[in-house]
Amino acid sequence: MKRSQVILGILLSLGMAVVFAIPRLLELNEYRCDALIKPGYLFLASLILWFGNGWLIYHKGYNRMIRSNFWKHCLPILLTAVAANFVCDHLLPWSVEKSHLVNDLHGRFKRPLPMFFGTLFHSIMLYYILLFLKLIEEKKNSQIEIQKLQQAQMEAKIASLKEQLSPHFLFNTLNILSTLTKEKEAQDFIQELAKVYRYVLQYKNNDTATLQEELQFLHSYWYILKMRFEDSIELTVAIPDTLLRSSIPPLTLQILIENVIKHNVVSAEKPVIVRIYSDGQTITVENNYQPKCIIENTGEGLKNIDQRYKLLFGKDICVYNDGVRFQIKLPIIEQVIRNLS
Repeated sequence: MKRSQVILGILLSLGMAVVFAIPRLLELNEYRCDALIKPGYLFLASLILWFGNGWLIYHKGYNRMIRSNFWKHCLPILLTAVAANFVCDHLLPWSVEKSHLVNDLHGRFKRPLPMFFGTLFHSIMLYYILLFLKLIEEKKNSQIEIQKLQQAQMEAKIASLKEQLSPHFLFNTLNILSTLTKEKEAQDFIQELAKVYRYVLQYKNNDTATLQEELQFLHSYWYILKMRFEDSIELTVAIPDTLLRSSIPPLTLQILIENVIKHNVVSAEKPVIVRIYSDGQTITVENNYQPKCIIENTGEGLKNIDQRYKLLFGKDICVYNDGVRFQIKLPIIEQVIRNLS
């Protein structure tokens, strides 16, 4: 919860208690302490209900665990109402009784079971106030993210216009060079390089590509790496056909493979082994962990991918490193979205 929501909860609880206390203070002349019992009860119950509901509404683990929208809304209301009644009807009366401030404690302080429904209604009211504040906050954050994405797309388009001549010129030059050379190995290399460049040109203005297209591009990119590193690198891809139409931001796999080569020791004695596979929930890119000692890891590549997944799909990537294996888990995005703009 934000600081403003904490302050609002305290002020609301205090305000309700004061409004409830004023008529009783005016009516009672002998025992002013009696007049503060129920307002004190109301203040404490309001705090428990406000902060209890707020904690559950904003708790990511709770929201992931409870799938049903009905129970996702009902459980916080019920749990906080029970907690408020337990504290105020048992713990608080015991404390006041020990202080000897009030006579006939159970008659004045402890509330009967039907009053639980009043607390329940109170919990419902505060829950939906908090939920309304959260929805406003999410809408505001969503608008900010959309603006950031639109700005990033605009910057990419401007950069694309600046580089429009150079990419097409280089791509055409590669095709001409492929026809001039006689060696098959050189022809294959140029053709795979042309495929890499064609993919970059084709998808640089798109928000997503299919996993199948990304894997085809990765095949060409890996061919070029293999020509350079030979037996020092190995790649295994095990993706079921059912996932090939899922979505992925273009060049995601290329950035991950590039990071693997950049940050790990690559040699024939210690080859880098990369595996790309799926567990049904995520696409995992895994490599044996053998980091270089002198390379500074800024994490820019992973931050870029994580930001794109958040902006485009509202999902996070996961990073695991147990000192033996380094894994990046990408969420599986079922729907293919070609361009958000």
